[in-house]
Amino acid sequence: MIDTILITLAALALLGVMFEEVLHINKAKITLFFGTLAWIILFISADSPASTDAVNEGLLHNITEISTLWLFLVAAMTFVAYLNRKGLIANMLNLVMPTNISLKKLMLITALFSFCFSSLADNITATLVSIAMVLSLGLPFNQTMRFAVLVVFAVNSGGVSLITGDVTTLMIFMQKKVTITQLFWLLVPSFLAVMVLTGLLSIGMTGKVKIRKTTYATNTIDYVIAGIFLTTIISTLILNVLYAIPPMLT
Repeated sequence: MIDTILITLAALALLGVMFEEVLHINKAKITLFFGTLAWIILFISADSPASTDAVNEGLLHNITEISTLWLFLVAAMTFVAYLNRKGLIANMLNLVMPTNISLKKLMLITALFSFCFSSLADNITATLVSIAMVLSLGLPFNQTMRFAVLVVFAVNSGGVSLITGDVTTLMIFMQKKVTITQLFWLLVPSFLAVMVLTGLLSIGMTGKVKIRKTTYATNTIDYVIAGIFLTTIISTLILNVLYAIPPMLT
């Protein structure tokens, strides 16, 4: 009976997340509500002190996992949000982007940037930054849609290989389902898939586009913070591979 109730609550939570835009309720509130309700039911249904202790131990273990993920992701996302707000990411793009470029070459650069950037940043930030770059070009609707599809695919593909790029990747890593080294090998099929899609979406695209560059004023401290961020990411990977140090500590 309890199992049926818990499965029903999980299904309702999943439906709530899927229909977030229809319900106008944030998915975080939905999952927190049903998750809390499930744990309360488990405590109420415990028929002995030993069962209560087992439920409590499970709750503490669950909270520990969530807090570990949260601490790591908040640190990584704060770095990226700061650098994006200061315009450092846009300035770096300006350095590699020519003033005039063909649409096919632009699509390739967009794919590479989205793929690489999503390995360091969370998917939402990487998508927003990449889409903002595409929208600034003022392309026709059908071409903009091609770029948008490529960005979303490349961002999700890039986040597969590093724990800093995707919360799902981080979760299965924390569960010891995969190692850092095994994740690195996923770079090859992920990258090839992005290149194949880039080639397919480039079919029939001709002409050139003029890039409107906007330079943002940055300070020395911004570059120092960028250096700290990259050092943190590299240290996280190396220390985990060599000494199995949890990402949260780095």
